[in-house]
Amino acid sequence: MKRPLKVGGQYVLDHIGQLLTLEGAVKKKGRHIEPQDLSIIHDAALVVSRGKILWAGPQREVPKEFKKYKKLSAERKMVVPGFVDSHTHLVFSGDRSNEFEMRLAGKSYQEIAQGGGGIARSTNATRKASKNELFLIAKSRVDLFLKQGVTTLEIKTGYGLNFEAEKKCLEVISLLKTKSKATIKATYLAGHAVPIEYTGRKDEYVKILSQEWLPKLRRHIDFADMFVDDGYFSTHDVEILIEEARKHKIPIKLHADELKLTGGTRAAIKCGALSCDHLLQITANEVELLARSETTATLLPTTAFFLNVAYAPARLLLDGGARVALATDFNPGTSPTQDVSLVGLLGALKMKMRIDEIVVAMTLNGAYALGLQETKGACMPGYDADFILLSTDSPARLFYEFGERINLPQVFCAGQPVN
Repeated sequence: MKRPLKVGGQYVLDHIGQLLTLEGAVKKKGRHIEPQDLSIIHDAALVVSRGKILWAGPQREVPKEFKKYKKLSAERKMVVPGFVDSHTHLVFSGDRSNEFEMRLAGKSYQEIAQGGGGIARSTNATRKASKNELFLIAKSRVDLFLKQGVTTLEIKTGYGLNFEAEKKCLEVISLLKTKSKATIKATYLAGHAVPIEYTGRKDEYVKILSQEWLPKLRRHIDFADMFVDDGYFSTHDVEILIEEARKHKIPIKLHADELKLTGGTRAAIKCGALSCDHLLQITANEVELLARSETTATLLPTTAFFLNVAYAPARLLLDGGARVALATDFNPGTSPTQDVSLVGLLGALKMKMRIDEIVVAMTLNGAYALGLQETKGACMPGYDADFILLSTDSPARLFYEFGERINLPQVFCAGQPVN
């Protein structure tokens, strides 16, 4: 494929074998997805102008006013909206492979954390790293996501856990926003764990991270998050964070009910959070509440896989009418992988999701989890021209290969090819 495009250019991407617009999924707001909701158009074309999709439909029906636009052939490839990874922790330094051995020897995640490992170990390494070192590490990780077709991603802090280190991590994310072609959103997660220096003083730490640090770091923050779970933070703790976030008009996303059922999902729904994530321990009661709410249920199957625990109840959520997203949860302790296809594969094999449900969960519904559903996650007029081209005639190919990808997609962000 030729790459003569310039930022701000206008063109028609034609000779598309199959175009997955997701129009049906958009109309359903990402719920009760059926195969036809991928809204596949055969022999299709896209019209792109200044990073936006102007028109999508059968190639034979391209409007006359676009005939003068430059032509770019998709060479009969399938075109899919760019993936949206709505839950990552990719700004960190250090390695926790020794903890993998400890878990194989029978220690639990909580036991490792209580012994000074887990988040605390990553925090020590991240605090020691310079901002430039963290940026270079993080940039390589963003590039790897982009290579796989992730055109939008969220990045959390949470391995700083003091003001200077959290600020450093947020500044790294802000720099990544300017240096990457992917769309990046920053989540403030100082409420990831209680740092060692605040041992026995959790209440004090919650007030400081919420009422002192958050206002000072506001300009770098898109979302605020807290790890609401057994041994970490409570629903009372998160209320303090939510109160301060509302003052600064910062949307909430929550880690919820991963280790035990401690009320995180209910807290997320109550405050109108964009998403609640993990949900390994939820019951039919939480499923029903999510189905009636606007909070997206973000499931993280590679985490359950790596911890070797039961997966989140995806089928109950989907059949009950909840909006379900899938994400990598890329982090050094519980999901040390950037393999996007593996997320979809586990969704299919372990959570009994269909391919159409997985596609929507990793595109449109990931966008819902970031409040970007009006511009990301679909190939329709008005949406950002973020899409991938794949040499296949089946969406299942997106998740059929895992590990070393042979059939990597060609990726477009804001209408421009990036690989």
